[in-house]
Amino acid sequence: MFDDNLFDKAFNLFSRVEKQDFEYVYRGYFTHNITKKILVLADSNIQKSVERTTIQKRIYYIMVEGLQNITRHQDDLDNNGADKYPGIFAIQKRKERYYVTTGNLVLNDKIPALKKKITKINSLEKDELKKFHKEVLRAGVISNKGGAGLGLIEMSRKSGNKLVASFELVNEEYSYFYLQTQIPTTNKEKLDSDVQDLKLRKSLISIKKLHLSLIIENIILYFNGFFNQENLLSLLAIIKGRMHMSITTIRLSNVMVEMIQNIIKHGAQRSEEINGAPGVFFLRQKENSDFTLTSGNYVENEDASELKDTLTFINSKTDSQISEYYDKILLDIELGDSKKSGLGLSDLRIKSGKKLEYSFHEVEKGIHFYILQTTVINLKK
Repeated sequence: MFDDNLFDKAFNLFSRVEKQDFEYVYRGYFTHNITKKILVLADSNIQKSVERTTIQKRIYYIMVEGLQNITRHQDDLDNNGADKYPGIFAIQKRKERYYVTTGNLVLNDKIPALKKKITKINSLEKDELKKFHKEVLRAGVISNKGGAGLGLIEMSRKSGNKLVASFELVNEEYSYFYLQTQIPTTNKEKLDSDVQDLKLRKSLISIKKLHLSLIIENIILYFNGFFNQENLLSLLAIIKGRMHMSITTIRLSNVMVEMIQNIIKHGAQRSEEINGAPGVFFLRQKENSDFTLTSGNYVENEDASELKDTLTFINSKTDSQISEYYDKILLDIELGDSKKSGLGLSDLRIKSGKKLEYSFHEVEKGIHFYILQTTVINLKK
């Protein structure tokens, strides 16, 4: 049965994209390989939306430092802490400014030192920060985990703005450490320091609310952004990198491929500036129960009508009948168009072993919001 709560959640999460000029959000476990793929995914879109190479480099550098900050703190945690409380990375564009936000678990006894470093960095003007940076380098108090706060110094220098930090208590041992900075892409928007600080804090509050929502809903993997064939491989590598190999996760990965392809094939593009269909994909698992996969995207009326007919047809078949139909599509050249024949959706039905749940809601004239949902049984239960 379709989970109406997850429909509402999908639409609410998805609508965030429409309120930004650009947004990518990832929640999950971070590894070196995953961070590389996130950078590729985000950077490919930044290059399309930012003309000045120097600004592109600054944004990229801050993303690198932010992601490294997550993995440094993640390495300090035991496996239970890192798995149970995964981090979050977000990059947003609003008008002429980019916002880079990270959130990760830290040990409570490390918070005083972190606060001290950030307060020190924020108290310094541009020339003072440059001098402080040199002092830290000369002192040589730098470990492979960035113990001297060199990365934080560089984030402030590259952005030209203050760092905004927040700590939210999780339990006696851990807190979430949120860090955000902003990067202006032009000199058109002149803001005094108080207005800049207010914009940063509003953006950070938005990300914290999003993160809390994901935690409450047991959403263990989340991605919100623009989907296209160009970034599909990077996105799939991120998703697969989160999973430990098993029969269940192989099936899970296969189903994810089909669901993401579904967004790419059917999603309505809403921006001429960005190549891709805006959408949302998330994976939920309550404790050790089965996995629920949900995707959401806009579709035009014509596509919505065809999809409804195709989904009704696929769900009307038994498992053996849908397998026979799938084989027929593959062999029948006349059916040709896999989008109209329902090849991908039939494959999704077969791979998940479940009927496909779906919902269409008209959001404006000619456009529907399309939610697709299925379940993969957890064989480890």
